[in-house]
Amino acid sequence: MKSTSNSGILDIIEYQKEQIKDLQNTKDEQFKQLSNMQNLLDQQQRQALQDKKVLEEYKEEIKGLKSLMVPVREDEKDPIAQQSKDIDNIKEEPHKKNKKWWHFGRNVK
Repeated sequence: MKSTSNSGILDIIEYQKEQIKDLQNTKDEQFKQLSNMQNLLDQQQRQALQDKKVLEEYKEEIKGLKSLMVPVREDEKDPIAQQSKDIDNIKEEPHKKNKKWWHFGRNVK
């Protein structure tokens, strides 16, 4: 009976040793993954800083280009207002023509 119980205890010990090895392997894999994640985060931060620098350079370049622009005539400064005036003029033209035509037709009767 002692040999059976000793054999059972030895089996349990072997099983626990295997579990410990598996857990150590799992831990090692998790450390590798954590290290990779930290590297990716560092890389992302470096990329973000580089993007910020490039954006600042572009802003400075745009400011420089704007300072080189030729001044615009006073009536062309607001293109939206100019387009609005053009649209209003186009809308009014048919009404003016219709009025003239309407008066002409009335005089004929």
